[in-house]
Amino acid sequence: MKSLLRRVWLQLFVAGILSLLLVPAGCRNGAVPTEDAVEKTPPARIVSVAPSVTETLFALGLGDRVVGVSDYCKYPPEANALPRLGGLYNPNIERIVELRPDLAVLLREHRELAEKLARAGIDTLSVDHASVAGILDSFEEIARRCGIPESGTALRARSEERLEKMRATRGGEPVSVLMVLDRDLGQRRITQVYAAGKNRYFNDLLRLAGASNVLADAASAVPTLSREGIIEANPDVVVDLSSLGAAPEADAAELEDLYRHDWDSLADALAAARDGRVYPILVDYATIPGPRFVAFAELLSEILHPRPSPESGRTEDN
Repeated sequence: MKSLLRRVWLQLFVAGILSLLLVPAGCRNGAVPTEDAVEKTPPARIVSVAPSVTETLFALGLGDRVVGVSDYCKYPPEANALPRLGGLYNPNIERIVELRPDLAVLLREHRELAEKLARAGIDTLSVDHASVAGILDSFEEIARRCGIPESGTALRARSEERLEKMRATRGGEPVSVLMVLDRDLGQRRITQVYAAGKNRYFNDLLRLAGASNVLADAASAVPTLSREGIIEANPDVVVDLSSLGAAPEADAAELEDLYRHDWDSLADALAAARDGRVYPILVDYATIPGPRFVAFAELLSEILHPRPSPESGRTEDN
């Protein structure tokens, strides 16, 4: 059952990423607010159909205006009490209309939904969460449309300040990373993995963290690698996100050990497995391209470039 849930999660996430990648830049629906949009009356009732949008709205201080969210919106905790509006690709339009929103904030791939809501007389704003630059822009776009431009400017500034501090304190040489979204097992032995390939969001995160995606030039957004393919890719580090679909009540330390040990069968041929440079990631925001992307970038930087411990006798000055 856990494997099935992980696969469903992967399909939903990959479908979202693929659609983001395939929308031409010239077709962005509302990605750049017009002067007319700026002058509209700030909305009092807002709906969101994506977790990253919901998190952005709350981070901007707009939580009290949010009247409905998608089925997958779990953060912040206050979002769990709000009416549910369906998933990324099966939004309940009737339910959205019933809530009488002044504004629906969408991702840019929601072109069909935006058209349907427009016909229903509901204003929409579409933002780009397929890249770090798009996420930062969305803070200001949403805040401006909602009449609180200073909040968007402040959220962006805080995010960029944290990223700059992370870059300034990071040490070590750039490393190559295989970022695993899911994997197939046979008797706790990895048989193949589904990895991040030509994907702007993950590639941006790795670059910020002082790394590169070993599959950045892959033809697919989510290539499938056999055991032989993993060995041929030969990453310095493996970042394993497949544990995100595990039961939430599982012990984190035990789960990390379990997922890390699954790579032991590749230790003879894969330096990352042999050297203990396989890192299972359990934080739920790792695949949500909203305001918490900064925390994920910081986490990646910490694990990819560990700083010397005090016991080593080294200091930052030497």
